[in-house]
Amino acid sequence: MLQLYNKMLSREQYTTNIPIKNRGFADLDALFAQNGWHKVKNEPDHIIFTKFGHETDQFEIRLDRTEVHVIVPIKSSIFAYTTSFKNYFEASDYVEGRFNEFLSN
Repeated sequence: MLQLYNKMLSREQYTTNIPIKNRGFADLDALFAQNGWHKVKNEPDHIIFTKFGHETDQFEIRLDRTEVHVIVPIKSSIFAYTTSFKNYFEASDYVEGRFNEFLSN
C-alpha cells in the first residue's frame, strides 16, 4: 500500500513527506518544507536540504560524538560556510537564521 501511495506522489512531494529521522531537527525540516525545499539525505547523523532546480544550494547538518557540524551555502556563489556547535539548539538556530537570510537575498 505504501509503495502504491509513493508512486502517486511526485519526487518532490515524496522526499518532502518522508519524516525526518533525527527529531531534534523537526522544526528545521518544517521550515525547509514550507519554503519548497526537501531532504536529499535523511539519516539520524546526516541531513541535507536542497531545492529542485537549485541542487548546488545545500544546507547540511552532520553529527559526530561531540559536535554538530553545519554547512550553509553562500548565495550566488560556488562556496559554502561551515561551522560547528556543541548542541542541537545552537546549530538549529544558526541554520534557521542563515536559511532566512538566504531566502531574503
